[in-house]
Amino acid sequence: MEAVTLLDNTAQWGSGVLLLVGPIGSGKTHLSLVWCKENDAKYLGLETILQEMEKGLAHDTVCVENLDMIAHAERQKKSKIEEGIFHLINGIGSRGGKLLISSRKMPNSLSLGLKDLVSRLQSFSSANIKEPDDSLVMALLLKYFNDRQIYIKHSNLDYIAARINRTYRSIYEFVNYLDHKSLALNTKVTRPFIDSALNKMEKTY
Repeated sequence: MEAVTLLDNTAQWGSGVLLLVGPIGSGKTHLSLVWCKENDAKYLGLETILQEMEKGLAHDTVCVENLDMIAHAERQKKSKIEEGIFHLINGIGSRGGKLLISSRKMPNSLSLGLKDLVSRLQSFSSANIKEPDDSLVMALLLKYFNDRQIYIKHSNLDYIAARINRTYRSIYEFVNYLDHKSLALNTKVTRPFIDSALNKMEKTY
């Protein structure tokens, strides 16, 4: 199942956890931040997990970014982070919450020392990020326009899809820009307006 589809369907996450896996530049951080915003989730960098756990992290919806960075931690700290993640998984699971974990690698490639953590991570749902194809570009545009209650002609959707930069971030930012600009100017989403936005985003990205 596509990463975006799984992110939108948390009921399909095994044990309430999803591993979002992809290389640098694949859009992990962008997708994670969008998910956090849409679900009012607590966003945690790997380096802040221990601090948050010590303060008694009680959020039921959490995102942990860049699990693979654990490989660069000093051995003692690495062990504590692994234990922290393990307890975080158990805590959120006991409360029926949701946990999104992003990583460049799958759990069996992370050289984790805590075997119980490896076993738990391997049992969860996972989504590998791929560059959006034609159908996914259209689906993302539709989703983001619908989320903002923006009416747009199908012919204009086709027009945008054929010209937009095909990354998750650029698609999201384009619709976001179009939304804010149309509200500020109190104008409909016309073809000239779309061309202006496409030119603006092309200069940005």
